Amino acid sequence: MTVVGATDSDFRRLVERSRAGDSEAMRRLYDRYGGLVRAAVRRRLPDRLRKEYDSVDFAQDVWVSFCNLPADAVGFDSPEALGNFLAAVARNKVVEVCRRRYGTAAYDVTREQGLFRTADGADVSLPGREATPSQCAIAGERLAALAAELPPAHRPVLDLLRAGHTQEEIARRIGVTDRHVRRIVDRVRELCEDAQ
Repeated sequence: MTVVGATDSDFRRLVERSRAGDSEAMRRLYDRYGGLVRAAVRRRLPDRLRKEYDSVDFAQDVWVSFCNLPADAVGFDSPEALGNFLAAVARNKVVEVCRRRYGTAAYDVTREQGLFRTADGADVSLPGREATPSQCAIAGERLAALAAELPPAHRPVLDLLRAGHTQEEIARRIGVTDRHVRRIVDRVRELCEDAQ
């Protein structure tokens, strides 16, 4: 990778400043090499792991590794040397995760199963939130039994409750007080408790 407009001495000063903790120098290096690092990650990251890992996560790890290097550990004589180093660190980060996710039983991505399939690939039928037909039939029978024990004037309240109306809406709709509706609801609850 060639950095346009940068001499070797400018490049060395920029690297020295970044390794000394100069945030502006670090930002300039990131601007120049960030795309190279992300591209190196994307080339190596398997499709199966892309849903769990983002190239930006790996890129951040690469830059953390770069910032934590001891000053005398690696010398970068040219912009290409730094680019090659960062690309190699990016590849190694991806390889490390792949080994862990494919090579160990505890984290092996090939052992993962979807929530809606069994190990042999068959679909699993999960219970829905809606009542089954038999549950609807039983509820209907219980409701009919409750309604039979209520005075005929109270049955519209029960019907409106079953339709999902609030007690206040029911009171307005049939022209009674909220307190009257609450008494009917309390009576229905008592009947339900007695039935159990």
